[in-house]
Amino acid sequence: MNTDPAGSLARRRLRQLIYALIFSTGALIALNCVAVYLRPTVWVFGMLAVLLVEPLGFVIALRLADRGALERAVATVSIMIWAGAIAASWVSPLTLPVHEMAALIPAICAAPYVPRRQLPRYFLGTLVCVSIGAALALPRLTSSTTPTAVRYLAALAYPAVAAPMLLVVWHTAATMREIAIIARRAADALRSSQRLLAERADQLTASRARLVAATDAERRRLEQDLHDGAQQQLVAVAVTLQLARQTAGADPVGCAELIGEAGELLQTAIADIRRLAQGIYPPLLARDGLSGALPAAATRSPVPVRVRVDRLGRYQPDIETALYYCCLEALQNSAKHGGPGTTVTIAARQRSGTLLLTISDTGRGFDPAAAGPGLGLTNMHDRLSVIGGTLTVDSAPGMGTRLTAAISTRPLPAIPGPASESR
Repeated sequence: MNTDPAGSLARRRLRQLIYALIFSTGALIALNCVAVYLRPTVWVFGMLAVLLVEPLGFVIALRLADRGALERAVATVSIMIWAGAIAASWVSPLTLPVHEMAALIPAICAAPYVPRRQLPRYFLGTLVCVSIGAALALPRLTSSTTPTAVRYLAALAYPAVAAPMLLVVWHTAATMREIAIIARRAADALRSSQRLLAERADQLTASRARLVAATDAERRRLEQDLHDGAQQQLVAVAVTLQLARQTAGADPVGCAELIGEAGELLQTAIADIRRLAQGIYPPLLARDGLSGALPAAATRSPVPVRVRVDRLGRYQPDIETALYYCCLEALQNSAKHGGPGTTVTIAARQRSGTLLLTISDTGRGFDPAAAGPGLGLTNMHDRLSVIGGTLTVDSAPGMGTRLTAAISTRPLPAIPGPASESR
């Protein structure tokens, strides 16, 4: 399995470039063979010898590229091209422009494969090669009557033209590298986002499964409580009233006692039903929202609680319910694990579109990384994740515990409270 796709792609492209150089050199060798046939001169044989040496260096560079030594392969190609251009400028002055163009190939070839700090070496080598080639060829091309100053100026013209070309290569290489860095960072960010989304999806799936299981368990508990409590009381009321009906004519006193007993049983059944209903959705939360329900929950806590509610409005019922039960869960955890002398502070506030509920205690505290999430914290995480909220746990041994629930929301318009029930 290929673990470095970028390196494999670079090797493949460099191999393609070297093969292209070998084929182009082969075409030039074929042209020189034709020239040898048509006009066999010392210069033509010399040019053919130069061209026959270059492919050997290209084959060595090809093997280096196969082993992953890309910088060494580029250096080998560059040396062969520069040496060939200088030798060809001396052997065949008439084709000097071709040799000077070939001398630019190493700098262009090196830009994608060597570090940017090494590019000046290739640029300097190119300028040296161009200057030497012009110095060797131009004096032989100009007549003896040409002034010496003109010869020197002609020799300097080639490196003067090559320098701007190399500057273009420099800026192009820098731009390409910046684009590659930006693309790599974007790809890393995308992979990180995909990983976080996958983890978030797994967490949501698990939390929803736990909520479904908890809902089923709560439904069965309510059914059992109704069956064992209110239902049995109502059955007893029915039986008592039936007995009172049967004894109404014969024993008025006993009938009155039975009716009184039935009334007591009925009051007990009403109390059980009210207790169950308050556990499902507290009437105070429905009427007054978090501003009224949180202080009421604090009064029922077995540990001292201080409540700070910063002018909260009304919110969606699922948000108010989630925060209310998270508060109850936190109070229960503080009472259970905080230890003697534990006090709790509840703070709720709206800040920049985010509803924050903080429950902090002065208890024993714990190490969240070592302890892991308990059932209470898991329930709180599940309740909040379903409505898009987050829970932050800040605790340490001996430093107490602070839980912060955050939900992005806006207060609803004022909701009139329902009429109070008559008893």
